[in-house]
Amino acid sequence: MKNIVVLAAFCFALIPTPIAQAESNASEKWAAFSTTAMSITGDIEVSPTAITMSTGSVLPIEAVKGDIPHLYRFTGADKLKLIRDNSFCMTNTTDGYIVLSYPTADELSMNVFQGDSPPVSDSNLDSQPNLCAIYNYQKPQAE
Repeated sequence: MKNIVVLAAFCFALIPTPIAQAESNASEKWAAFSTTAMSITGDIEVSPTAITMSTGSVLPIEAVKGDIPHLYRFTGADKLKLIRDNSFCMTNTTDGYIVLSYPTADELSMNVFQGDSPPVSDSNLDSQPNLCAIYNYQKPQAE
């Protein structure tokens, strides 16, 4: 019985999780799911250093160490060419923070905050100061 438990724990450890995938060097494609994502970013590709929008515009990101998992600093949002000339955050936002969260292995939520102050915690992100957008994505359907 002890061998079965050890084997099960070992096999479970080998299953990739969204957290492990986000921390690897590979980029990952996500299909726009929310109306906001469909109307502004379209489908995206996320790597450890950038988010590429469906229009081909690239938003540079940099991981921020701290208590909030998957917190990134972004720059150059004002230079993005997005669907229908929409803004990524607020009209004049250039820099800010993004928190990527994974409600399930097949879902990605991107909470965007404008300005120089990151969110204070990873709970209740939608009610924290400087939140300017929430985009939701899902894994693309297999072709």
